[in-house]
Amino acid sequence: MPHQPSYAQTFTVTVPEEADARLVADELAARGHALVAVREVDWAHRDPSSSWFGKPTMRPHEQGQWDVTSVATGPLPDDDESWWQAQEDAAVRRVAQRFGGRSSGSGSGDTATVLRVFTRVGLVHELDDATAGERRLASLAESPARVGTAERYDSDHVDEELPDGPGDPVRLPTVDAVDWAKLEHAYGSADDVPQMLAGLAANDDQWGGHLDDLVGSVTHQGSSYSSTAPALRVVAGLALAPQLAAKRRLDLLFTLFLAAAALDQALAYGYRPQPHHGQVRATVVEASEALLTLWPSVSRAEQRLLLLLAALDGHPVPPHDLADPASRLAATMIRDEDEAVALLEELARSNEELIELAEGRTPRHSRLVAALEVLLWDR
Repeated sequence: MPHQPSYAQTFTVTVPEEADARLVADELAARGHALVAVREVDWAHRDPSSSWFGKPTMRPHEQGQWDVTSVATGPLPDDDESWWQAQEDAAVRRVAQRFGGRSSGSGSGDTATVLRVFTRVGLVHELDDATAGERRLASLAESPARVGTAERYDSDHVDEELPDGPGDPVRLPTVDAVDWAKLEHAYGSADDVPQMLAGLAANDDQWGGHLDDLVGSVTHQGSSYSSTAPALRVVAGLALAPQLAAKRRLDLLFTLFLAAAALDQALAYGYRPQPHHGQVRATVVEASEALLTLWPSVSRAEQRLLLLLAALDGHPVPPHDLADPASRLAATMIRDEDEAVALLEELARSNEELIELAEGRTPRHSRLVAALEVLLWDR
C-alpha cells in the first residue's frame, strides 16, 4: 500500500551545460519531483538582492556550470522509507551521470517547510499533488524492493563484549625516534602526541581518555596529518602487547582500520584524498603482517578486525568461521575481487548504504574497502 512519508527529499544535480540541465530537470519531473529549478552555479552571488551578493565562491571549480534543484514529496510504495529514499538517490545519480554531471545526494526536511522555503528562481516544473504522486509511484515501481534479511545464525554473531580494564604498562621504544614538534595534527603542533601515546602505554584507568585524545587529534573525523602515520605505527606496536585487555586491543585495531580505509573512502565516493592518506594506509598495511601473528590468541571480534586489515592488500589469513557480512566480504576480497564485487551487489539488495558503492564507477578495490567500513558499523 502506498505510504506518504513525513519528510521530503531534496536534490541538487550539477551538470556542465544549461541545455543538459534542462533535460535533467525534465527527467526529475517525470520521476514525480514536485518542484524543479534550473540555475547557474553561484547565481545568488551575482544577484544584488541576495545576501550572497559579492561574496567569495565556495565552488571555484564549478563556475559556469548549472544546478538542477528539486523536491520529491512522495508517496512511496510502502513504509520502508530509508530504502525507497536510497533508491531515488540512486536513480538521480544515474540521471546525473548520463549528462556528465554529479548528484550531491539527497537531503530531507519537513515537507511543508521544504515546499515553503524552496527558492523559485529558475523554476521550470511545479507539479500538482496528484501528478507528482502518480509519477513518483510509477518511477519507483521500476526499482527493486528490499530483499529480506536472512535470519542470523549463532555462527554469524561476533561478540564485542570483551574483557576490559587496566594491566601492566607497555614499553614504547619507538616514540623518541620521531621529531614530533616538526609534525602536525588537527590542533596544531604534534608535540603532545608522545604524552598521549605514553598515556596509552600506561595501560591504566585513564586509557580511554588518552585514546579519545589521540584519535581526535591525529585522525580527526577521518582526516590525516603529518603525525598520523608515525602515531599509528606506535599504536600498531601497542596492539601487539600481551598486557592489553582484549577490548583495548580491539579499540586499537578499529582505529588502525578506519585510518587506513580513509584513502579508499575518499576514492570510492569521488572525493579528493588528503595528502597524508596514502602514507597512513601504507603504514597500517605494513604493520598488518605483524598484527596477524595475534590471530591464534585473540577473540573472534579481534580476528574480524585483523581480517579487514588483511583485506586492504589481500594478505592471506588463517582458516576461520567468521560469517558476518563484513567478514564474508573481506574474506572474498582476499580470495577473488571479482567475486567480492558480486557479493557487494548481493549485499546492496538489502542494505541501502551499499547501493552507491555497488553501482559506482570509482576504483572497485576502494569501493569494496568502503563497503567493509559500512558493514563494520552495521552490527
